[in-house]
Amino acid sequence: MIERNVLPDLIMYAILIDGYFKSGRLDEGEKLFSLALDQGIKLDVVVFSLVMDAYGKVGDLGRVVQVYKRPLEEGLSPNVVSYSILINGLYGSGRMLEACGVFGQIIKRGLEPSLITYSSLIDGFCKLGNLRDGFHLFDDMIEKGHQPDVVFSVLINGLCKEGMVTSALRFFFNSVSRGLKPNIFTFNSLMDGYFRLKQLRNAVKVYTLMGMYNIKPDMVTYTLLIRDTSKQGELNAALLIFFQMLMRGVPGDAITYCTLMDGFCKHKNPNAGLQIFKLMQKNGLVPDIAVYNVLLNMLFKECHLEGMTSALFGPNSVTFTILIDAFCKEGRMDDAMLMFSKMLEKGPEPNVVTYSCLIDGYFKSHEMRTVTELHEKMLENKICPNIVSCSVLIDGFCKQGLMLEASLAFHCALDRNLLPDVVAFSILIRAYCKVGRLVEAKLLCEQMFMNGIMPDDLLERTLVEYIV
Repeated sequence: MIERNVLPDLIMYAILIDGYFKSGRLDEGEKLFSLALDQGIKLDVVVFSLVMDAYGKVGDLGRVVQVYKRPLEEGLSPNVVSYSILINGLYGSGRMLEACGVFGQIIKRGLEPSLITYSSLIDGFCKLGNLRDGFHLFDDMIEKGHQPDVVFSVLINGLCKEGMVTSALRFFFNSVSRGLKPNIFTFNSLMDGYFRLKQLRNAVKVYTLMGMYNIKPDMVTYTLLIRDTSKQGELNAALLIFFQMLMRGVPGDAITYCTLMDGFCKHKNPNAGLQIFKLMQKNGLVPDIAVYNVLLNMLFKECHLEGMTSALFGPNSVTFTILIDAFCKEGRMDDAMLMFSKMLEKGPEPNVVTYSCLIDGYFKSHEMRTVTELHEKMLENKICPNIVSCSVLIDGFCKQGLMLEASLAFHCALDRNLLPDVVAFSILIRAYCKVGRLVEAKLLCEQMFMNGIMPDDLLERTLVEYIV
């Protein structure tokens, strides 16, 4: 359209900008927005609000504020939508004082705050523990005829977090009598509040109350019940709740399974924990690092290494590597090497990722001799390094101040036709800068640009500080 010298009008610009931003094409939307301003198109407050909303959704508060100020410079007054987007962004960044100031502007101009505006502010007050101002806004909403179903749940959650569960329950019944409708978040907040006070019986009463309001428990509900019945040592009850959850079609996630496994771990029943782990794998859930940490603590404290092997159904190299990485991250290098030895004895064969995890762990433990031995063993076993494993070496040597070794590792990667990525370049360039070897840093930077690699944010800041 523009190439044919046909310039869009305001409506066309609004449609195109909105379309770009809603489809996630922020760069193109921003270019078109800037073009409209450059062409002297008098954009209205609706278009500015669309752009503010797009930046708000990606958490770019700086751009939100920038776009908010532009119509003010052109004599346009923001509408409630613009104010709400700005308040939501300020609240999300923890800048509640400024959010309240913007809310004051809405009231001063005689505009009617939206439900979203009220919700953002009340949630912010609750997170700060400022329940008094939260309830003041809630009363204001009621007076102005809003139906704050979601907001009253936020206030209940705030009360429960402060340990004021009795007040929360009283507020719950008062709100319901006014016609407000509770949701699953409301009941989960009340249950969690009672659990925090170790009042299991009252939490279960809230759970049974859900049925009266035709609210079905969700994954969070069941996880709360499992967690706290386990804490009380009622593992049979926790297991019953777990299987009720599955039978009712609620799948559970890694947190649910991990919670139950942790309960069995703390009550010294590793076999039951292993069965839950097996069921988790059977149901197609991928264990996360928290699950593996529970499993490791459970089995290794009780010396059940063979149980670990059988529990993992003849694990592949990925499973072993995750376990080794978990040990390395906790600094338990003896356990990591024990697991590595198991791999060498019985299979599967360790891969380049396995070796990289161990090398990184021994670097952090300052055991340079073991680092060298592992790297040599990897090469002896004809396991080809990749750019990630080379980056681990470069980073480890740099952190130890061994710049010659780091440079050799970098050039070895080049000799193996491994094209360094921005991570590898960044590690070495930043290390050269920190030790004052700026000539080498500049040469490496030029090489990076010649390879068509652009610096990341961290490297950009380093270059500005030391070179530019």
